[in-house]
Amino acid sequence: MTRTLRPSTALRGPVLMLTALILVAVNLRLGVTSASALLTALTRAGALTPLTVVIVPALPTAVFALAGVGTARAAARLGTERTVLIGMIALTAGLMIRAVADPWVVVTGTVIATGGLAVVNILLPAVVREHFGRSIGPVTTAYTTTMSLGAAIAAAVAVPVAGALGSPTLGLAAWGLPALVGLVAWAVVMPRRSARSSAGVAARDARTARDAREAAAAPVGRARIPAGTGLLSAYFALQALLSYVAMGWLPTIAHDAGIPTARSGMLLGITMAVGVPVTAIIVSLARGTRRMRAGFLIVACSSAVALGGLLLAPAALPELWAALLGVGMCAFPLVLALIAGFGDDAAESALVSTIVQSTGYSIATVGPLGAGALRQLSGSWSAVLVLLIVCALVQGAIGLALTRVVAAKRRRAIPAGYPEAESPAVESAETVSQAAESPEADAPEGSRSSAA
Repeated sequence: MTRTLRPSTALRGPVLMLTALILVAVNLRLGVTSASALLTALTRAGALTPLTVVIVPALPTAVFALAGVGTARAAARLGTERTVLIGMIALTAGLMIRAVADPWVVVTGTVIATGGLAVVNILLPAVVREHFGRSIGPVTTAYTTTMSLGAAIAAAVAVPVAGALGSPTLGLAAWGLPALVGLVAWAVVMPRRSARSSAGVAARDARTARDAREAAAAPVGRARIPAGTGLLSAYFALQALLSYVAMGWLPTIAHDAGIPTARSGMLLGITMAVGVPVTAIIVSLARGTRRMRAGFLIVACSSAVALGGLLLAPAALPELWAALLGVGMCAFPLVLALIAGFGDDAAESALVSTIVQSTGYSIATVGPLGAGALRQLSGSWSAVLVLLIVCALVQGAIGLALTRVVAAKRRRAIPAGYPEAESPAVESAETVSQAAESPEADAPEGSRSSAA
């Protein structure tokens, strides 16, 4: 006899799963932006040294670049949901460890927390596909928006929270509490698969991981690298470099310009918050090469003007410079919307994404690390900001070159009689752009696919 579930019972599972997903996602930038807002206070309190204060902002990109291989294997062996649980445990533990006012304990806690963050970042899109297959766009929008808002709130209130607790390290550790809430919610709600189901999922994940690794490892003669992959890698590297220098050092740059600590943290909050509504506008420009060209110019010019403002008149209109930086950081979802369209099939797209993101995040690690080191050597942020302006202008030039490559690809893909805006290839790119702000870009495509 077949058992029929009442509508309220049938809906309860997805609603609880979505709630747990949101509670997990809200934590995926808190540890990064709260630490950035507190760098000056941590240094003054002796919790960071001149060396470790340079290391901490560089850790996210370094860990993101390395996270893919281990996450793929763990997900294939343990299953996606259990691996997310392990990532949340690491994130929560790492954030709470940072309560200890010792420079290397803070660094160790940041490594552990960022490692857990990277694992969850990689796997949440797979969770969405698994449990919300008919609502991928809305669910992805919900959790990425929550993630961005969480980052903005943490940056804005990190300094007041630390002041209320009487210690910047306690202020860092306080962000382990929302992570603990997300961890508990996920542990309660995540599906408990039967042994047979788990074996099937593990086998599927293992096959997908093997296929992705083989595609990525295949020699050029066997796996063709599409034209434009080098340009795409360069663009991704520059946008990641600019974004993580902003997330890591903007409050310190503002504070060194004479802006009070609390207001400096608020500036990073503005930068992160602006990206929430602007992303929807920017990624829509990925449809059609003329609009794409405008999108590349908008994000590059916004970054260049913001950095020029911070260089020439940092205290004059700091909120405007922060907002323009937020617009410039929308280069990330814009380039993500293009990655999937570079391959002729899934294996080729996986190869492109692996090359682009692994190379990009490896290069981008130099940004936060080099910015801090150059600041210490020169005694000011002027040289750093000039170099970043150059990077923004080069990013814009590469974007224009990418537009020509994409236009050529789309012309080849458009069936006879289709205008460009209605071609199936362009429609596919627009579908990808709906999830373009997804944090799955924080690791290579091969690792994300392995967790699907």
